[in-house]
Amino acid sequence: MQGLSEPPVTAKEAPDSSSTQADKPWQINVGGFTMEFPREVLLQDGLKDTRLAVLFHRFDESLLEDTDGIPFIDANPHYFIWLDVKLGFLKAGWIDDITVFDDCPVKAFYHDLFFAKTTLSMTPQNEQGSEAFQNFMAVMGGFIKSSAARGTGGYEVLSAVVHGTTVSTTDATLAGLDTFGRRFTEFAAPVTDDSVPTTTFEKVVDFVRRRRLAPDAVLALPITDDWPQLLSAFEMSSQHGWSREALVDRVAGEEGGLLFVIEAECKRRHPSPSWRRLTSRAASLLPALRAWLTGFLCRVWGVPPAPCQSSNTSDESELRRHIFACLIDGPLIAPADPTAAVLTGRLVTFYSISGAFKDQEGIVNIAVPHDWQRVDVAGTNGAVKGTNGSGNVAIGHGRLWLGWGWPDGRPAGDLRSCQRVKRDELPAGKTYLGSCDTNGWATVAGSHSFTAQRLEVYEVSTTPPAEPVLSAVQLQELVNMTGNANATPKLLYKGACDGWMYPTMLAKVGTATNLLLVLKDAGNHIIAAHLNRQLKQPADATAVETTNCPVAFYSMCGAFSEADGITHIAVPDDQQYVTVAGTDGAVKDTNGVSVGGYVAIGGGRLWLGWGWPDGRPAGDLRSCQQWVKRDELPAGKTYRGSYDDIDGWATLAAAQTFTRRPARRPAVAE
Repeated sequence: MQGLSEPPVTAKEAPDSSSTQADKPWQINVGGFTMEFPREVLLQDGLKDTRLAVLFHRFDESLLEDTDGIPFIDANPHYFIWLDVKLGFLKAGWIDDITVFDDCPVKAFYHDLFFAKTTLSMTPQNEQGSEAFQNFMAVMGGFIKSSAARGTGGYEVLSAVVHGTTVSTTDATLAGLDTFGRRFTEFAAPVTDDSVPTTTFEKVVDFVRRRRLAPDAVLALPITDDWPQLLSAFEMSSQHGWSREALVDRVAGEEGGLLFVIEAECKRRHPSPSWRRLTSRAASLLPALRAWLTGFLCRVWGVPPAPCQSSNTSDESELRRHIFACLIDGPLIAPADPTAAVLTGRLVTFYSISGAFKDQEGIVNIAVPHDWQRVDVAGTNGAVKGTNGSGNVAIGHGRLWLGWGWPDGRPAGDLRSCQRVKRDELPAGKTYLGSCDTNGWATVAGSHSFTAQRLEVYEVSTTPPAEPVLSAVQLQELVNMTGNANATPKLLYKGACDGWMYPTMLAKVGTATNLLLVLKDAGNHIIAAHLNRQLKQPADATAVETTNCPVAFYSMCGAFSEADGITHIAVPDDQQYVTVAGTDGAVKDTNGVSVGGYVAIGGGRLWLGWGWPDGRPAGDLRSCQQWVKRDELPAGKTYRGSYDDIDGWATLAAAQTFTRRPARRPAVAE
C-alpha cells in the first residue's frame, strides 16, 4: 500500500572525487562552531556508503542554515574537530581508517551514528518510498530541516553566548524544555555567571541534543525542566567539603549511575598524610575500572589520602592503601521530609581497587546479594537507622555507610564511613588479606569503621541500549495467554528510558486499560502482571484509589522449571483489585502503618515502590515486593523457589523483596 505523495527532499546529483568542490573549502556550523570541513574525503571507497557521506553530499541543500547562510549540523563540535583532523590524516595517507580509540561515550555516540553504513544511494532515484530511504531518514532525519520531506531537524537555529563562546542548537532539540529554551529565545544577554562554566553549558546542550537524536541510547533527563537541576547533572564542584548536605544537593535527583571511590584511613604508625593524588598502583588501576563501567562525566570531593595498615598485620612495612569503589546504578533520592529517610531499589556492586586483596589480583568484584540491592538516604536532618547505629546513607543494606554515627545512634556530622561484607560474599579464587570479625563480617577497607581520607563520586553515563526483557515471540505468547490473542502490545512506559519516578509512570500510562506489566529482578527472574483495567488515580494526590479488576500473574522464568514455560498464577476472586496512590500519597498494608508503596496489585501480592519499614513509599518504582500463598501455586508445575519462614508464602521473584533490573521493551512497564 502506498501513502500520500510527499514533496521531494532537496537534493542534487552526487559529485565524484574529481568535482571542483574538492578545490573549494566547504563551511559548516557545528553546534555554534564554524569550520571548514573536507567532505570530499568522504567520497573515498570505504566512506562513501556511510550515513555522513550521504547526508553531506545528497542532502546538503536540505540542511538548516545559520544567520550567515552556512549549513548547520546539530551535533557536538568537538567530535567534528576531531573528525576533521582524522580525515586530514586519511587524505594524506598517514592512517588507513577512522577509528575511535578512547573511551569518550559522546564521541562514540556520534561516530556510531555517522559512520554506520547505509544502502541509500548518493544520487537521488525517486526512491522516497524505499526501505533504504525510510531507514536512513529514521536515523538521519534529525539533521535535515523539517520543511523537507521526512526531515525532523527543526525550522530554526537558536544560539546562546556563554562567556564569549557561541553555543547553538535547533528549535527541535529545545522543544518541551521551556526554562532551558528561554535561554536561547527570550534572554538575549550573554551568560557571564561564573557558576555556569562554558563546558557545563555545552554538555547540557549536547545531552538534550543526543536525547532527541537517539532517545534509547542516552539516559533520561531529570524529572523537571529546571535549569539548576540540569546544571547539577553535569557539573559537580570540588568545593563542598564533607557535609552530607553537599552529597544530597549535588547528587540527589539525577539520572544515571553513581560510582563512589573511597580511600580509607586506618590506624597507622606514621601520622603525616600524603598529598599525592593516588598511589601509582591505584592510578594505574582506575582506567581499568573505568573501562569496566563505560565512562565518567565528572568528579567531586577530594581530600588527602593516607596509608592504611592491613587488619591482619602489625608490620610497618605492610602499610597498605585501602581503596575501594561502590557502584549504584541510579541517583540518590532524598526524602521530601528532611527529618525522614527513604529507601530506593538500586543494583549495587563493590570493587576492591587495592589493599584488601593481593596486588596481583587487580580490581576485585564483590557482588551484593540480589535481595539486598537497595540504597537508603536520610534527609539533611534525618538518619538512616541501623542495628547498632545510624548514618546519612546506607548502601547495599548497610554494606557501606556514609556518615556512620556508631555507637550513639546519631549520624556523624560528616561522611566518615563504615564498610563490611559477609565472609561468604568474598569472591572465590581471590586472596583476601584482611580478617573477619566474630560475626563473620569482612571489609574491603582497613577496618570496619574508618575515616574516609578521600571520597570521589563519579556520574557514570551509559549509551548502548539494553536488550529487551522479552523477545517479540515471548511477548506475543504472553499476550496470547492473557486472552488477547489478536492484540498487539503497545509500549507505554519504559523505566530505563523514561526514568523510575512514580509520577512519570502515571503520566505515561495515563488512562490506558488492559495493562500488562513486565518486571525483571536483580536475580534475573521475570514476572508479568495483567490488569484488565486502568491504573486509576485518586482525585486527591495524598489519597489512594482502589479499583476492582481482573488480575493475573505470570512467571516468565526463574520461579518454575524451564520445562513448564510461561506459568499462570491465578489470584483469588476476593483479591482481584489494584490500589493506586496519588503522587503524594502512599498505599498502606493491612495494618495501616508498617509498610508503604505506590501501587499494590492483587491484595498486595505485587507492590511497586515498596518502602518498608516506616510506612513511606520507596524513592522510586524499582523497589518491589511479590508473594503468593503456597496453595495458590499451580498444580502440575515444578516450583523452584523457597517459602518464607513466617507465613510459608512463595514468590515469583528471586526474593520476596527485590530491585527491578533496568531492561527494555515490556508491554507496559519495566
